Amino acid sequence: MTARRRRDLELAGLALAMMAAFAAVHLIALDVPWLRRLELVTLDLRIRLHGAQPAGPETVIVMIDDRTIAELGRWPIPRRKLADVVTRLHAAGAKVVGIDILLADPEPAAADGGMPAGNDGDVALARAIRDAGNVVLPFTFRFAGRPDAVTRPYLARAAYAHLRDSRDYRPLALKPTGVVTPLPAFADAATLGHALVAYDVDGAPRYDYPALAYDLDFYPSMAVRIAQLFVGVPWSEVGIELARGISLGPVYVPTDPELRLLVNYLGPARTFPTYPLSQVLAGTVPDSTFANRIVLVGTSALGTSDTFESPFTAVMPGVERLATIVDAIVHEHHLRRPPTAPWFEIGWMLLVALAMGFAMSRLSLAAASLCGLGLSVIVVASGYIALARYGLWQASAVPIVAIVVTFTALLFYRYGLLDRERRHIRRVFQRYLAPPMVDRLVSSETLPELGGEMRDLTILFCDLRGFTALSERVDAALLTRLANEFFTAATEAILEHGGTVDKYLGDAIMAFWNAPIEAPDHAVLGCRAALDILGKLDELNASRPRDDSIPRLAVGIGINTGRCTVGNFGSSHRFDYSVIGDAVNVAARLESETKVYGTTILLGPETAARAPDFATLPIDRIQLRGRTEALEVHALIGDEKVAHTPAFRELRAKHAQWRAAVLANEQETVTRLIEELEKSAPANVRPLYSACARRALNEGP
Repeated sequence: MTARRRRDLELAGLALAMMAAFAAVHLIALDVPWLRRLELVTLDLRIRLHGAQPAGPETVIVMIDDRTIAELGRWPIPRRKLADVVTRLHAAGAKVVGIDILLADPEPAAADGGMPAGNDGDVALARAIRDAGNVVLPFTFRFAGRPDAVTRPYLARAAYAHLRDSRDYRPLALKPTGVVTPLPAFADAATLGHALVAYDVDGAPRYDYPALAYDLDFYPSMAVRIAQLFVGVPWSEVGIELARGISLGPVYVPTDPELRLLVNYLGPARTFPTYPLSQVLAGTVPDSTFANRIVLVGTSALGTSDTFESPFTAVMPGVERLATIVDAIVHEHHLRRPPTAPWFEIGWMLLVALAMGFAMSRLSLAAASLCGLGLSVIVVASGYIALARYGLWQASAVPIVAIVVTFTALLFYRYGLLDRERRHIRRVFQRYLAPPMVDRLVSSETLPELGGEMRDLTILFCDLRGFTALSERVDAALLTRLANEFFTAATEAILEHGGTVDKYLGDAIMAFWNAPIEAPDHAVLGCRAALDILGKLDELNASRPRDDSIPRLAVGIGINTGRCTVGNFGSSHRFDYSVIGDAVNVAARLESETKVYGTTILLGPETAARAPDFATLPIDRIQLRGRTEALEVHALIGDEKVAHTPAFRELRAKHAQWRAAVLANEQETVTRLIEELEKSAPANVRPLYSACARRALNEGP
């Protein structure tokens, strides 16, 4: 397995493991108060970002406000005045009238302490409700005391008539023990729906309860009964499917498994057309305002305790909340959280974890950070789009926290553990390689094996000629400067061609190619570096003022290619990245043989074979210590451009004739060809012929 693949698996595995832990938390997030509160904050934020939405034209509010109470002189307002409002709305053609006031007690006494006209007011209101025939009144539940059985016929008529069971149904934790209904005279004449308001962990009433279990039946909310009358579906045809929803003819009300309906708040107070009740009584509101509409009567006066918190405001009248629910039912624009939503979100989380793991493995820290930020933005944007376009509540608080925490853990894991090896590689090789090569090495898929590995390498030895004699003629400072100039020029040439500087050996330098960075053309690169060293030395010599006491700098270079062991060598206290093997020994021997053959660069046979386009000449076969077979050595004359010149092609042809004569031990032909070559060959090549001829004639073919 490659280092990159192992790195991918480690980071992706860590990301998946951490995200799986957060996924387990996410499954129960909405059941844990502090986590649920965090999710509700993000939900309210998305609703506010979506902005206020226009309400449908079907619903109008008649508000008992402070002005109305001031004009009527009391709270609660007289029942006879409420009866007048019902009569006026019926006469104006209101399709449904909902009174969001619990009328559970007889009308109280007058404020002056006299006998109330409450009985007359109650009678008048009951008559107005019966005459209108379209009035919906609220009832509510008690949650303390001993359970009561349903014995009142008007309450039994209010229960759902059709029920379909489901295995997905989860009974609500709220268990009513009793019912508080309007006065019997009102309840017999009106349509009833419960007005239960339950608060979430953040103190906001987030749900309506379209069907609430009590005794042996399920009872509708006031909003459901208002919508049912407006749609015109007989109550006997309305059905409920547990854990699914409620069918109101052409309108379907989806619920969660606990038979709850999320309130899809449209905006702040006054989102719906609102008129003071005093103006309705005074007849200043046109009848067309109420014709064929749902008219809801409620209160917003101070001290009436009928206000609630919403995402848009801390004070929303209860009747506006009721209008919001009715509008959502009539227009079927609900805010829903399907039972499958947590699993969908967990799938998202795991995919994001994989993406972060691979991004952290393959990209730079900056790019990976941008990727993590982008994934967070995608999660936030998808939650907003789900709500704004599809009316879906996609929980995103835990996923966002999971992304941040997981990314941070991946960051520390990569920097602290995985990148530690790369930082070590950078420290080790910045002494041997050019900075761009170090960057390429640490970002490569396969890191070098510092413990040692076998590789096919090209090794170069370069020795400064005449250094010992020079050290006897010049002072130490000048000698040091000359040596450093040579090392600088040679090192630059090696690094420019992708080589690794192994070590400096007195007046010599050793380098190799194809480690730690792979270079398929390592033999060619070694040859180019050797020629470049000669070029830089010529420039160095040309730039120095003429001084007979300081000779021109000259070098001998040996290059060989073969299998070697490369890695860290040394003691437990100090070691270097180096190379050992027979090919190294051969390269060192070739460098020393340049003195014998009178040439500057000698190549081993494998190096010459891998650089066929260079200008090379086979000059001799030498016997190395420990080897049974002789080794053919080649002189490197120049690069491809030199190899394709007519002069070199002519030289190579005549050189081949000379080599054949040497091998055939034809003394006269050898002598003649040497004389011709010494005249026609370039100046830097001429010295090798006499040396090679002497060796060949003395030792034989």
